[in-house]
Amino acid sequence: MTYLAAAVQRAPGLTREQGVDNAVAAIEEAGREGASLIVFPETWIPSYPYYHGQGNQRQAFSELYRRTFEHSIAIPGDDWNRIAQAAADAHAHVVIGVNEREPHAGTIYNTLAYIGPDGALLGKHRKLVPTLSERLIWGYGDGSDLDVYDTEVGRLGGLICYEHQMAPARYALSTLGIQVHASVWPGWEQLHPVIDAATRHLAYENACYVIVARETMSPDLLPAGTPLAEDPFWHASGGSAIIAPGGKYLVEPVTEQETIIYAEIDLESTIESKRWVDSAGHYARPDVFQLHWDKRPKPPVVIDD
Repeated sequence: MTYLAAAVQRAPGLTREQGVDNAVAAIEEAGREGASLIVFPETWIPSYPYYHGQGNQRQAFSELYRRTFEHSIAIPGDDWNRIAQAAADAHAHVVIGVNEREPHAGTIYNTLAYIGPDGALLGKHRKLVPTLSERLIWGYGDGSDLDVYDTEVGRLGGLICYEHQMAPARYALSTLGIQVHASVWPGWEQLHPVIDAATRHLAYENACYVIVARETMSPDLLPAGTPLAEDPFWHASGGSAIIAPGGKYLVEPVTEQETIIYAEIDLESTIESKRWVDSAGHYARPDVFQLHWDKRPKPPVVIDD
């Protein structure tokens, strides 16, 4: 099967309402171009928390965190339903990173959500380990929601940012036969070489396509009165790309512009890559190495009725 895939590289809306508006507009645009799969960056609604390393600036950090919290999105919910309807109208699969908050709860999660072409939620995955000072922002996922979905665009899954450095997570997706991998990150320039190495290796290791989605960001976009608005850490240059099985770029990383990039996906090309290395198949040695994966949900409270 051959189809068109898209990676959205645009600045976030910075509020939940504007983020949803921007997501709907991008889905509509990519749908008009014929994209059957549309991937958005990490926590794109309302934005990646570029301020997470500023915890020593207590008052400013508290205000910025409050804004992230208030503009996080519930899944499902009225705001989410607008994104889902846009996916259905475009008849496209959509993968989108959001700051997720359950109604009446006080924890934000870094979540990657999957929508089918009918607008139905296929599933959502919460980042397993927030990296370094990201732990001041997000809670931990419990690992029960890491999955691959059997869809019209192939066996679809993905990882969030530095989850790509977790070899067991990559291998877990390989055991599920992933064919198309959504790879979502912030747009910081210092991550360019890390992401190049991680995503091209993944395309080879798991013999899959990798859709890299990263946002652009600038201090100029911040609302008036934003704390620490003069600091350079707000700048992000993007770097979205699309990679074929085996590690060759179909679209090399694009920087310093808002855009939507496209590439043709041919699922049959995964067969040749698997012939060389099938990590969970003929290139596995379960008599030597085995992965133990506890996929049970781990709620904080278990009620026995």
